Amino acid sequence: MPSARPLPAPLPARGRVRAADVDSAEVRRHVAGRARTSGLAAGSVAAVGYPGWAVLDAALEPAAAGRLLAVRAVGTALIWALLLVLWRRPVGRRYPGALVFALLAVVQVTTAWMLTEVRHLEFYLLGLSLALHASGLLLVVRPRWTVRLVLCTWAAFLVAVPLDPTPVPARLVVAVVVFLAITSLVVLVAHWHRWQLALREFVARRRLEAEQQRTQELLVRLERLSHEDPLTGLANRRRWDTALATRCSGAREAGTPVAVVLIDLDHFKQVNDRFGHAAGDAALQAVAQLLRSRVRGGDLVARLGGDELALLLPGAELVDAVRLAERVRAEAHALWPAGFSGPGISLSLGVAAAVGDGADPRALLASADAQLYRAKASRDAVSAARSVLA
Repeated sequence: MPSARPLPAPLPARGRVRAADVDSAEVRRHVAGRARTSGLAAGSVAAVGYPGWAVLDAALEPAAAGRLLAVRAVGTALIWALLLVLWRRPVGRRYPGALVFALLAVVQVTTAWMLTEVRHLEFYLLGLSLALHASGLLLVVRPRWTVRLVLCTWAAFLVAVPLDPTPVPARLVVAVVVFLAITSLVVLVAHWHRWQLALREFVARRRLEAEQQRTQELLVRLERLSHEDPLTGLANRRRWDTALATRCSGAREAGTPVAVVLIDLDHFKQVNDRFGHAAGDAALQAVAQLLRSRVRGGDLVARLGGDELALLLPGAELVDAVRLAERVRAEAHALWPAGFSGPGISLSLGVAAAVGDGADPRALLASADAQLYRAKASRDAVSAARSVLA
């Protein structure tokens, strides 16, 4: 039976879930796929919204609109280039988090510079916060990428303020710092919490899939065991009865022959008494293997109970079934099962066959059983219709 996929390590019922707890190749592929999909969505919005902000530049900051437009043109080219790599290139599938971070970092760095060029800071602070919210609330990436984007935003702002040729009022700097601090805290906490939920969701789904697979495999195994003899691996009586009825029905419909061979191990009780039950089991297994190796693909080998085995041979004439039975009887003499003092097993075999409308399962089995009874009278024999044996 194929084994189910290994499950992730057990996760705590509450508290922090570490990425290492579920850090496998499958998890990495899952996260990379979702990161790329969400990154394409966020990047597409940035690729349209970032240059579209130039309308506000012209309306709110006409004096600086030219400079702002030039910076936006460069930023837009970088955004579109990174978005194209994320969409079309193999590196976009391997490192989606890094590419989305670079794309949003372009927005943050250029917007931080714009803060030193404009008077309506509130509108540009809004633009600065949008990328942070996109990373913290929308992107399916590890939290470290939002942490890096927050640090990049703060670094860009702290570098831009001293470079501003016009001194920025202290109260305005404080307002911007407070706004960015609150925004940074919100997106970091939200991203961490959402990442925990994403990990738990993934592990729960994977566990469910593994359990479903395991259940399916157990059902297949149970179905197989319900039709299989556990000692010999042959079909059991339940499967035999079903197959016999089916093959006889097919023979009646098609007018074709079907044959049955019943087999007993001679003196089986004495074998158990002399060599032990383990040797008796080994003898059954050896004969079962011999029968399996001699039948055709569509034939059925079964253990009907105790030391009684059987062959179901659809399409076989009586003469063919007798020839097979004689071959098996002769080759059994060379078997040397574990626990035996020497080679040699003798078999008694009863053969019956029917054609077309005469293929009744009960009558066919009763006929083979009668022939087996005759064979057991002398042991080490095959019994069938006189016309065949003559």
